[in-house]
Amino acid sequence: MLPQCARLALSFLTLTCLATLLSVAPVAPATAADISVVPGSDGRSAKILLKGSFEDGDDKKFKHLALDLDDAVVVLQSPGGMLGPALEIGRAIHFKGFGTTVINSNCASSCALVWLAGRPRSMTREANMGFHAASETGKDGEPERSNVGNALIGAYLNSLGLSDDVVEFVTSAGPDVLNRLTRVEANTLNLPVVITNKFDNRQEAYAKHNQALKERWGDNPDLSASVRDYRFAAEAGYAGSQNNLGDYYETGEGVPQNEKFAVYWYARAAERGEPTAYLSLSTLLPKGTSDPAVLVEALKFAILAADHLPDGKNLAAAAANRQTLRAQMTAADQKHAELLAERWEPLFQEPRLMGDRPGK
Repeated sequence: MLPQCARLALSFLTLTCLATLLSVAPVAPATAADISVVPGSDGRSAKILLKGSFEDGDDKKFKHLALDLDDAVVVLQSPGGMLGPALEIGRAIHFKGFGTTVINSNCASSCALVWLAGRPRSMTREANMGFHAASETGKDGEPERSNVGNALIGAYLNSLGLSDDVVEFVTSAGPDVLNRLTRVEANTLNLPVVITNKFDNRQEAYAKHNQALKERWGDNPDLSASVRDYRFAAEAGYAGSQNNLGDYYETGEGVPQNEKFAVYWYARAAERGEPTAYLSLSTLLPKGTSDPAVLVEALKFAILAADHLPDGKNLAAAAANRQTLRAQMTAADQKHAELLAERWEPLFQEPRLMGDRPGK
């Protein structure tokens, strides 16, 4: 008789079930995932710990625990499980704007789908992330690809804003193999992933950002320490530090000057809804170019900066950038930029935004 996990229609084979099907030494059957909340010290942020295989009802339990949380990171450790509950958990994470992370552990099949919903999504260097196609039990009792299941996965990934290349990578491996996600593969797929040496929550990232500000603008400046702490917080996903690390690369303060790296970090901050990063991009992108496509992008960010920055010198600079850029562009290109700004939606809205302060 086939093990229970092989009989679940449209389920993702867990590694436990997979081992049994391949006549590897059998292990205990999967049980429902263990889901718990660890409150943050600031009373707002939290960690949601999700460990074990996804089973019926896990999505309802997750939603109940996550409903009243303003800010959370979902820490995943799971071999996989049922597809339906996993996709519902992923949709809830995406709706709430929670981050996801895998710390020195395995996250395969449906777990990896949940992880993709995070904003940001991160993993330690030692984590193992694996994907394969949805499966169902065939007429001969063996697992086979499920066209319906993979269609559901494709629709889910598209709703997260992920590309067709990501969909293909996720669903291309058969039921008995895994496509492993590495840093190189993520870069090839243009999939934003933060690779960390350890788990850094948002509260810690924000504290590092404030420390970096003091190291740059305090009574005893230490530029190298400021770069180090900005980088720590930027890699952990805090938009303010991403923007300010971009500043350092643009000016060459504390690091070798590199405008490509500056644009990279500004763009990461902009993706998290940081208005100061909109200003940074509107200033840097048009330098030394008259390319209409680049100017359209620059004007888009100038419009966003002028619309979202608080009163002060940065707002005045954004308004000036907007006027200067318009003077260089055709009416059609201006309209295009306005439309792009109107349609702009950050991947994640950073709750702690910067204003007019030292270093931005």
